[in-house]
Amino acid sequence: MVKLVETICPRCNGNGYIVVQNDDIDCPMCEEEFMHMGGKVTTHNGYVMLPIEQTRKNVEGGRESIARWSGETLPEKGKDGS
Repeated sequence: MVKLVETICPRCNGNGYIVVQNDDIDCPMCEEEFMHMGGKVTTHNGYVMLPIEQTRKNVEGGRESIARWSGETLPEKGKDGS
């Protein structure tokens, strides 16, 4: 069984919206529907569930897709600054 983990949405970068032709629209990838007080509520939380093999830890401690390049500098192995 594949283990799923919560990761930053690779489409909207966790913002909950994407830009299409100079217009901000809700991101369809991280959309979540749930029941609240008897009604259906839709929210865009900026997170998706991905298999752990397709993710990596970023420097802030969160998880993101390995296909997404954030431009951050990852620490080199054996060079921890101490």
